[in-house]
Amino acid sequence: MSIDKRDPNDSIAGAVLNFYRTLPFNKRDSLREAIRNVKSHDPAMSYPPLAEIVSRGRILEVGCGVGWFSNGLAYHHASDVTGIDFNPVAIEQSRAVAENLDLKSSFQVADLFTYQPQVRFDTVVSLGVLHHTENCEAALRRVCSEFVAEKGTVVVGLYHRYGRRPFLEHFKELANLGNSEDTLLEEYGRLHSRISDKTHLRSWFRDQVLHPHETQHTFAEVRAIVESCGMTVTATSLNHFARIEDIDAIENNEVKMEELSRQAIADGRYFPGFFVVFAQR
Repeated sequence: MSIDKRDPNDSIAGAVLNFYRTLPFNKRDSLREAIRNVKSHDPAMSYPPLAEIVSRGRILEVGCGVGWFSNGLAYHHASDVTGIDFNPVAIEQSRAVAENLDLKSSFQVADLFTYQPQVRFDTVVSLGVLHHTENCEAALRRVCSEFVAEKGTVVVGLYHRYGRRPFLEHFKELANLGNSEDTLLEEYGRLHSRISDKTHLRSWFRDQVLHPHETQHTFAEVRAIVESCGMTVTATSLNHFARIEDIDAIENNEVKMEELSRQAIADGRYFPGFFVVFAQR
């Protein structure tokens, strides 16, 4: 059943959909600004292991939002990308940018729990999405089991259990002191100072601070899930995407993310507590 057919007041998914319909994440002030952003930012630059695979085979982005990632890959690498998202407002902008730039990226309004691709994809990407679903583990298992092709790659980005905590505590303390939403937005803007587009800033602030549902996870959890789906972890942002020499050491050291996050907040730097994992079948 499509997410749009669920009672929006009767589920986590409905609350999240309504939240993003109001203002999709990563939205810009105008279509012109969204197009300029796609032209000026190559997503593969932020995730180095992607550089070797973005021009090979078919790519699926699960939870594409306004399409900055999918359209960025299509623009900079001529990638064959399909983006799915349950928010029709976001998909409308994704398509508008793709059409304006004459890209071969395509977009569908779809629920990841019911989406049935006609073929499997060589690369499946989901960044900052699965931790907003009713069941993050089930979502990740579906991505690994139903969407990715043999010898394919999954790229998943999630909030980190330890790295996320100081950021959430910081804004919870401010809210408990009676600060208004505008004051919280101002504080978020101070930390995340590189964002100048007002709509873009508010979309990030809402996503990071006001979201109705999120969960936090660990590298150890993700590793266990992908391995149970017959996949092997090949890279992670937790060691800056360096070659993995000792995967157990990464698990043992990930608790230190909380220390790094707490120091960043104390220094007035943006650190949301987010990590990325690459896995291959």
